[in-house]
Amino acid sequence: MALLSNKGQMSRLIGLKYWLPALVMTLTGCETIVELELPEPEPLLAINSVINPDSVFSVDVSASQSLFAGQAYAPIENAIVEVYQGGQFIGNLQQVSNGRYRSTERPQPLQPYELRVSAPGYPSASATTELPASPELSEISATKVPSLDSDFTIVEASFVLADDPAQENFYYIQAYTPDIDRFNKNKPYNRSVSINLLSPFEAEFSMETRSFFSDRLFNGQSLRLQFRLENSADKTTYVRVARISKAYYEYVRALKKQSYGDNVLTSPGPVANNIQSGLGLFGSYSASVIAVKP
Repeated sequence: MALLSNKGQMSRLIGLKYWLPALVMTLTGCETIVELELPEPEPLLAINSVINPDSVFSVDVSASQSLFAGQAYAPIENAIVEVYQGGQFIGNLQQVSNGRYRSTERPQPLQPYELRVSAPGYPSASATTELPASPELSEISATKVPSLDSDFTIVEASFVLADDPAQENFYYIQAYTPDIDRFNKNKPYNRSVSINLLSPFEAEFSMETRSFFSDRLFNGQSLRLQFRLENSADKTTYVRVARISKAYYEYVRALKKQSYGDNVLTSPGPVANNIQSGLGLFGSYSASVIAVKP
């Protein structure tokens, strides 16, 4: 019995002798670096255009870049940019600068438009949008209130926004005031004015000077918006309220999420895109502007 026991121990020791190097080789193999040659993605046209009834058609066309390129999109100077209204061809846009194309025509409200773009070496791309109706604003009021951050008085204002119950609506609001640029030969320009929406209503997200929201919480109802304008009450402040296309809303919301890219706790989200066989945005909006001065 003892001999059998010793033989069993010896067998286990011999097995262990050959098993340990195999384990070491296996663990060492896990550290092998394998370099993969990933195929370059097919180059696509990157198209960006937001149309409105107050401006002519304007489209930026550039070439997509690899994720690892680390370079800005290169403008496309030999593109053919066609515009269709309700399925009917209405004209080509002409290049006015590197990758920027314009026409002399303005889009019309409540009309569907299609953009078709082609260039040598890229798949033809297209997109559609429909200009929404301008927002209906009423019961506009304004009063002077003391500023919380300075000694001068500012404006607290409100208006009623009538939402269309027949469709899903998206909006942005922004404010500006005429001013003089003393650092640029006293040229006139529209200076942005900070607009603070008062509770109980809050914007869903903001980008630059625009605050965006949908009718998710007041669909088909009249909403009274109250806000403060961080501008002297002695000056006229213009408030623009725009009804925007869903593609425009989703594109800006995606950009806002991407702006948190430096936060390691935030997962990158997909980029909104309504360009068929391409990248970018073809959006639209129609705006109503009110002049506010108590």
